[in-house]
Amino acid sequence: MIIDTSTTIAYKCSSCGAFQFTNVSLFEMSNKKESCFTCRCNGSSLVIAKEGPTDYRIVIPCIGCGTDHIYLFSRRELMACEMSVLNCPKTGMQQCFIGSDEDVRKQIDSLEKEFDELINMLGYDNYFVNTQVMFDSLNIIHDIAEKGNLFCECGNNDIELLLLSDKIYLRCKKCPANKIIYASSNEHLKNNLQTKQILLLDEGQPLDIKAMEPLMKKRDGK
Repeated sequence: MIIDTSTTIAYKCSSCGAFQFTNVSLFEMSNKKESCFTCRCNGSSLVIAKEGPTDYRIVIPCIGCGTDHIYLFSRRELMACEMSVLNCPKTGMQQCFIGSDEDVRKQIDSLEKEFDELINMLGYDNYFVNTQVMFDSLNIIHDIAEKGNLFCECGNNDIELLLLSDKIYLRCKKCPANKIIYASSNEHLKNNLQTKQILLLDEGQPLDIKAMEPLMKKRDGK
């Protein structure tokens, strides 16, 4: 009988936002005190260190909250048939998948396919500076609104949302108050994930929406 002692770890890079795949041999790991696996963008690294004869510590830089998260696994857990999904404890974002190479890649493919289908359905492809960051930021704003934490200084919670290529523009329907949420880089995404409430303020400088060409329709103009 052939026993596969390797496992695949895919983590979301805190620098470029892409999933980095790493195939780990537990036999090789047992002879090392610590191993470092760097993303192809060289912006972040996942570290696996031995905690004992059969235990391992996995350190992952989190794109969600900007800190490193530490997870402890036994050798048996790493070799388990069931895939493990690691979430950021602060934001809930899925940041790492551990399991067989086939299962992990299928899971990532499924996530990316759902995202692509959403983009095609809405007709927003090739419009945004960073489409993934834009949609993740929209989800964050939606969650904040669902919790009743999106409102205007005038007391109104009827807020209009306009999408620009690199930012989200929120404005009150009853007063000039507004708020800009930047969404064109992973640094913006980190900041947005740490936002718990959004308050619109009237600072006397509303955006010139017509000049900035908000995304009020699809790129083809239909």
